[in-house]
Amino acid sequence: MPISIIHIGLPLDHPSIPPEDRSKIAKRLTDLQQRMRDAGYYYDIVHASPESDLEDFRDRLKAQPQGILIGGGVVGNPTLTYFMEQIIDVTHEVAPKAKILFYNHSVDVREAIERWFPPSSS
Repeated sequence: MPISIIHIGLPLDHPSIPPEDRSKIAKRLTDLQQRMRDAGYYYDIVHASPESDLEDFRDRLKAQPQGILIGGGVVGNPTLTYFMEQIIDVTHEVAPKAKILFYNHSVDVREAIERWFPPSSS
């Protein structure tokens, strides 16, 4: 059974994401999801913002993923600290055994995930 990772980040139309960067970010996320799936992980991307609720995220957590990766748009933005805390709180509530990972653009996402979940040698 593959390791299940949920990557949560801001919707691409969020005001903190410059419009000129949105298509580039969308492509990067699509490529990332494919690379992670090709590496044998179940990798799902969820979008949420402080202006919306976390119900979709909460519902996906019911599948009990092994890891939650909070994207750099949230982690790297000090004005979103409270939102990041809400993500962590919901994770602890619904999937308390999930490892919480932070993406900060200084490390490749795959490297961040493999610190906790090395690829299986099958």
